[in-house]
Amino acid sequence: MANKKLIILRGLPGSGKSKKAKQLVGNGIIHSTDDYFTKNGKYEFDIDSVGKFHGFNLAASIRSMKKDISPVIIDNTNIVAMHCAKYVEAGKVYGYEIIIIEPDAPWAFDVEELLKRNTHEISRDTLAEMLRQYEDPEIFKRKLGL
Repeated sequence: MANKKLIILRGLPGSGKSKKAKQLVGNGIIHSTDDYFTKNGKYEFDIDSVGKFHGFNLAASIRSMKKDISPVIIDNTNIVAMHCAKYVEAGKVYGYEIIIIEPDAPWAFDVEELLKRNTHEISRDTLAEMLRQYEDPEIFKRKLGL
């Protein structure tokens, strides 16, 4: 399949990533680590499972790439390049065009508004820390070799 796309969304919780993913998915697939924290329709974050669930999400994404599904959308926060580097590596291996989408909502970097909009009850302090760590888009892309 020509013109396969790997779309990596970035943004803090509540910035509109999941909505954007649903707008872009078409006949593709969305992979989100958050899905692994959802049990019986309820989101239950477990810090001890974060690494394991990110591994599950990466493996599922690679399976989709092996099947030439397009687009493959990664709906995670991806605050720093290291968070999605393995997705980018896999995308390159399987011949995907890699597209990074930054948040475009007017509130995307407003902690108070994100506090109201995020669906996982992320605290103000956690959101502020995530915002502090958020890599500049150009530095982010450069670190990924894009």
